[in-house]
Amino acid sequence: MGYFNVKAILRTDKKRKDNKCPVYLRVTIAGRCIKIPVGLYGFTEEWQIVPGCFSEAGSSIRNTIIKNKITAIEKFLWQQVASDNELSTDLVRFHFGKSKTADFYTLLDECYKVQFRILAQSTRKHYLLVRRRLCEFQQQIGLHKVDQNFLLRFEVFLRAKGIGDGGIYTHHKVLKVVINYGLKRKIIRDNPYLYFKVKRESPHHIPLSEKEIRAIQELHISSISDSMDNGLELTRDLFLFGCYTALRFSDIMRLSREHLHERCLFIRQSKTGSVVQIPLLERSASIVNKYISEDRDVIFPTISNQAANRCLKRIATMCGITANLHFHLSRHSFGSLMAGTGMTPFSLSKLMGHGSIKTTMLYVNDTLENVRAQMGQSAIFK
Repeated sequence: MGYFNVKAILRTDKKRKDNKCPVYLRVTIAGRCIKIPVGLYGFTEEWQIVPGCFSEAGSSIRNTIIKNKITAIEKFLWQQVASDNELSTDLVRFHFGKSKTADFYTLLDECYKVQFRILAQSTRKHYLLVRRRLCEFQQQIGLHKVDQNFLLRFEVFLRAKGIGDGGIYTHHKVLKVVINYGLKRKIIRDNPYLYFKVKRESPHHIPLSEKEIRAIQELHISSISDSMDNGLELTRDLFLFGCYTALRFSDIMRLSREHLHERCLFIRQSKTGSVVQIPLLERSASIVNKYISEDRDVIFPTISNQAANRCLKRIATMCGITANLHFHLSRHSFGSLMAGTGMTPFSLSKLMGHGSIKTTMLYVNDTLENVRAQMGQSAIFK
């Protein structure tokens, strides 16, 4: 990670009409190199290839300029190594080259390349969407143009496309990652988000009640023609499995035999990287036994999240459920039902794999039935 080399060279391939050649600094990092102009010129006969300086008398000022520029680049790279940042020629080009203020997209792509090593596939889609929207908004973006006014204009553009507070917050969240990447590497000097406040939509998902979950359990899908082919039965079982385990759709779809251990699930969550241990009770175990097969590496047959959500709309209509039924609601319903049984937020947080208790509290939404039952336990309301 820390290997690099900076050397002054005379570019004879760029000789001017007066036979003078420009001086460049060749920066090599892990086998890749870039050439950065110094702004000095000289004749080939006065240049020493080793150690890379002018040899003629009176060249001390030019040699000092070259030495100072080499020292500046080396100091910058060693600072990156000390900060455990990944070195790249793009990083040097941003900081010292002509493109330093030319292209925000190059910084964004460099940041994405690093982030994509740790991000789940579902999260990468959000990042790629932000890039597409930025391209729609403005084809060329200079680093020096990314200020508070730029953020405001981009937000106005997003709202004009009908994107709500939640979607706009996600766009800003991704842009903040890119900005912080540039700030940490001293590619960007000023943080445009320092005084730019982003409104965060308070997520509010009304969980399903026990009655509604029971209606889904008792739905006779087998009487519907081609229920397996159109995905209704599989979607119903996957959604219920989510209600029983609190697993996200992406984690459910990659479950395999190796995650099963003595009627428990052990799985590292794709989104957070945290390991959760979930008991398999009678209903959840029966769903696993229904679909597990020697013909597949994973437990459940393949279905996309979008297709599952379309099937859930039909299931909601068939069960008389008026709530906006989508797959992630199974996880919220699990949190609400467990909270209704008296499970502490700390235990629930561990079971759901949350890194913060604040995140868990977003899932703990008491239904009207739970509130009525709890109020009924106090004599003052009777």
